[in-house]
Amino acid sequence: MLSRVRFFLYRQIISFFSWISFLTQKVYTLEPPTGGAALRFRPYATAFPGMPIGGIYDAEDFPDSDRAAPRLRQMKVSKFLLSLAGRIAPRQTPPVPTDEKKFQRIVYPLFFRLAWRTAPRAPRELVVEGSDVVAALATNGPFASYLRRANAGDVNGGDATAEQYVLDLSWFLGYDVAPGVVPPGGKAILEVDGSQLRTVAIRRKDGRDIRPGSAEYPRARLAFLAALNEDLTTFRHNLATHLTTLTSFALVSANHLPANHPVRRLLHHTFHTVLIGNREVASFQLSGAGGYSATIFSHDAAALAKMAGDYLARYDVWDFEPAGRFASHGTASTPFDYPYRDNVMRVWKETYDYVEAYLRLYYGGDAAVRADPALADWVDALDRLLPNGVHKPAEGITREWLARLCATLLHHSTMEHDFLNNVVWNYSTLGWIIPTVALESGEPMDQRRAFDLVATIIGTWKPYNMLLTADVPSLALDERGRAAMQRWIDRLSAIQKEMSALPPQPGLSYPVKWNPSISN
Repeated sequence: MLSRVRFFLYRQIISFFSWISFLTQKVYTLEPPTGGAALRFRPYATAFPGMPIGGIYDAEDFPDSDRAAPRLRQMKVSKFLLSLAGRIAPRQTPPVPTDEKKFQRIVYPLFFRLAWRTAPRAPRELVVEGSDVVAALATNGPFASYLRRANAGDVNGGDATAEQYVLDLSWFLGYDVAPGVVPPGGKAILEVDGSQLRTVAIRRKDGRDIRPGSAEYPRARLAFLAALNEDLTTFRHNLATHLTTLTSFALVSANHLPANHPVRRLLHHTFHTVLIGNREVASFQLSGAGGYSATIFSHDAAALAKMAGDYLARYDVWDFEPAGRFASHGTASTPFDYPYRDNVMRVWKETYDYVEAYLRLYYGGDAAVRADPALADWVDALDRLLPNGVHKPAEGITREWLARLCATLLHHSTMEHDFLNNVVWNYSTLGWIIPTVALESGEPMDQRRAFDLVATIIGTWKPYNMLLTADVPSLALDERGRAAMQRWIDRLSAIQKEMSALPPQPGLSYPVKWNPSISN
């Protein structure tokens, strides 16, 4: 009884803090970049010794536009209050309910509803009777980026066929996990069945294919889904997107591109409050034993630090270029519907065409690109700061290569981040379907972890600048740049209008929900 009261109080306190943060949120308008002293930065492991991840960095200085001082004070107060609230919470909580309304009552108390009325709700394809959850996630929603065509090494016996695809989280299986937790991970193998995919097996660490209908399958599926959830949240979102890609680009751009440089103006909205926002992500998510990544998912801080190092050893900035990713995954075309790909590629074309046309305004050709000393300095600095560099062409950078790089950053900061940050609301939070951990007891995941995950994500719905209305063209260097930026915004608005005319689909990314930057 006491444990139940303590958990009730904990939920009310945390949700009350969230409500207050919604009420006190300040939104700062986009401003053109200014000059100033170089921004200092330090190794991440120096800033956060409890999470000694090599190869990434933490900003020591922040641009004036970040309004860092009040955010730093707010972080300090929040850390203190969360620590106090954590002492109230019981060490153990019951399993989450497997009924959606009962689940919402646990994870979405009154003050959450006052802050943001729309509680997480399961998409229909995940809850209809007989639903193949893994196959549904493979083609639609935030986890669909992992799908790739099977190769010979994916299939037992080495006989891959054109009809097989995989979601591969087998890299998770080599790390220690928290007590009472099934090691997450594995490889989901799917086959084409008519015009859709069907899950035929999940391969675990011992190499066995555990098939639907077997006694072992429900546990293997939960362990696989827990890995999918953790990989997207901790590694693809917080580590790769926030702390690696955008931190590196923001620091290098501030330090190596003049305020009036055309590429600086093109990318500048993606840096709006990013460095102070990423300090917040680091402080609360990947900071050590008390960070949410180590308390919500399957691995403690020591394991996470090792996993992060291994993940960054494979990091490739081009992994976020949509056309290249679908091509390398063998999913540029498929014999089944793939709504995620179609959604992404429709927007990617507009973003790439915009960037390519914008760069033509300022660079007459490849020779002009190579003759720009600031741009060469910028690329060299990115090559040093990003894990594994930017793969600069041996013959020198070209306008086409520069367009791909800049368009990839814009896409990463807008549409990709919307999938990772907002579309997940109705996917990763569904603890009775897509858990953060698979427990050895066989019970559904615990209520504390489920609530804490919702508490970390609800802040994405606070009032922010929105890309379509934030006046990105005001950042332009001149009228021709302004016109190019406005055409991009107009094209995205047209796509939004077309999508709005159709029934809403929770697994798609809508331009109206995009922010100018990942921390805005």
